[in-house]
This record gives sequence, C-alpha cells and structure tokens, in this order.
Amino acid sequence: MASALDASSLAEDLLCPICLSLFRDPRMLECGHSFCVACLEPCVPKGQGRGLCPECRRPFALRRVATNWALCSLAEKARLLKLDEGAQPGGKGSGWSICLEHEEPLKLFCSQDEGPVCVICRDLPQHRGHDFLPIKNAVQKYQDKLKASLVPLKDNLNSVTEDQCRQQENIAELESYAQDLLGYITEEFEVLHQILQEKEQGMKETVGRLKEENRAEMEERLKELDEEVTFRSETLSMARVGLDTSDHTAFLRGIKELMRRVREDQSSHGEEEEEDGASDEGSSGDEDDSTDEDENVADGEEEEGDEDDANGEEEEEDEDGDIVAVDPALEEFKESLDFEAWQKMLGTIQADTVHDGSITWH
Repeated sequence: MASALDASSLAEDLLCPICLSLFRDPRMLECGHSFCVACLEPCVPKGQGRGLCPECRRPFALRRVATNWALCSLAEKARLLKLDEGAQPGGKGSGWSICLEHEEPLKLFCSQDEGPVCVICRDLPQHRGHDFLPIKNAVQKYQDKLKASLVPLKDNLNSVTEDQCRQQENIAELESYAQDLLGYITEEFEVLHQILQEKEQGMKETVGRLKEENRAEMEERLKELDEEVTFRSETLSMARVGLDTSDHTAFLRGIKELMRRVREDQSSHGEEEEEDGASDEGSSGDEDDSTDEDENVADGEEEEGDEDDANGEEEEEDEDGDIVAVDPALEEFKESLDFEAWQKMLGTIQADTVHDGSITWH
C-alpha cells in the first residue's frame, strides 16, 4: 500500500494545475510555478504579450518563460509508467488516488465539503449526514457545470477585455487632450503677455513724451534766466563802477547806455522809473545849465543804486513766479493708472478643482 501511495503522490506532483494532466512541454514562470505551454497561452489576452500567473497572479511575459526540462523528463517517465491513470479519478488503470490519512482509495466525493473521500472518511462524524457521489459521477457533474459556465466566463472575459481596451484608449485620449489644452493655454497667455507689453510700452512712451515736453520748456526758461542773470549781473557791476568812478566825464559819456539797462532791468518786473523821466526832461532844457544837471544826475544814480540793493529780494520773489514747474499732466497720468484694479481682476482668474472633478472659476 505504501508503494501505491508514493506512486500516487508522485503522479499528483506531476499534474498541471490547469489541465490536471501530466505536464506536456512544461514552462516555468518567473514566480517559480510551472504549467503546460498550451495551458499558459489562454492566460495571455489576445494582442498582448503579458498575462497573470494562475497561481499567484504575478505578471509574466509569455516569450520569456523557460522550459522546465527536469519536470518535462519526470512527466514523460510517469507517462511511460502510466502513473497518470492512477492519479486521475475514474482512471482505467490499476488504482485510485489514495487517502493520505487512511491510505484507502478515494472512491467517493462529498457534496457538502466538495472534496474526494475514502470509505473510512465517509463514516467519520464530520461527514455524517452528507451526500456522496462516486468519483466518476462527481467528475461528470462538475465537468457539466464547468462546460455550462464556459460561455459566461468567456463573455465576462471579453467584456473586461473590452473595458480594459476602452480604459487604455481613454488614458491616451486624456494625455492628448491635456497636451492640447496646455498648448492652448500657452498660446492665449502669449497673446495676453503681448497686450500687456504693448500697454506697458505705450504708457512708458507717454511718460517719456510728457517728460521731454516739460523738460524742453524748463530748459528754455533756464536759458532765458541765464541770460537775465548775466544781463543783471553786468548792469549791477556797471552801476557800482559808476558810483565809485572819479572820472565824471567818462561816467557821463556812458550814462545813457547804463540808464537804458537799468530801466530795462526794472521794467521787466513792472516797476516804473520816475527818475528817468525827470532826467530826460532836464536834458532837453538849457545847455548852459548842463553842469548842474550832471551833478543832479550823478546824485540820482547814487539813489537808484541804493534802490536796486533794497529791491533785490523783491526781484527774486518775482522771478520765482516765472519758473516752469513740473507738468501736472504727469501726476494726472499717474492717478489715471489703476493698477490695483488690474491686479484684482487678474487675481480672480483662477480655478479650484473640487474632489468630484468639477472646476469652479472665481
């Protein structure tokens, strides 16, 4: 009985887990499990090169599986010894599979426990009240069930395979759509950048134009003021020289030009020179009194010199009103630039992704 048990155990180890027959051209997967090459092919979906191990569900590539030569050799020897007939239920050979516990042939099948049992197992308390079938009848029964389930199993496999293909297509579509959307966003933002750059350039040009116009006015006025400073400085120097001169004849020869400059200096500030009128009236009188008139004119010049010194501060105050100030248009232009409103508007353009996949713009 022990030799029969050993032979049966050996035969069971040489059975393919899929077809339950001795291995034919066995192939060993990377996970270590072995199957007939014909049994592995249906495990790989059509059009794909990878499948899942029927035992541990680890993926494998059919083209990478290697032949298990040792298992192949043992299966051939078992086939020559006809050990497969004793290892299969209902076989026509010399024996049945042996119960490991009682070393009796497994001739019965327990419908409740769904497993083969021997006659001793049938009488044990754990199988009391159970229904039993002969091994051959049980095999036929379950084979009929499996045959009936082949079509639904195949349909389910086809359905899942179709879903798998559609899912892969959707992934590819997602990648394509996302790339198109990213490109669209880039193009549109380039347009926005161009608009902002044009606005920026236009504003800078406006400020530059206002600056140049204002600067031109300022420089023109500064040039005039430089000429006035030169003229007034020369006039003041000439007046001081006239006051300090001892050569009366030379002084009177240049008095006409000097008084013209003094009157021009004073008239630019709206002042009236009364003494000029008196001096002109005296000069149109009798020539015999010229000496007295010259002395009076000299005295008048001294008084005018004093008046120039006394009115110096007033002249400077008048000049302050003539300078060109910064153009108010620059300040008005700055106030018209509402950058804060632009920032708020751009800040509102953002999207928050909600957990359900919807997008809310605010």
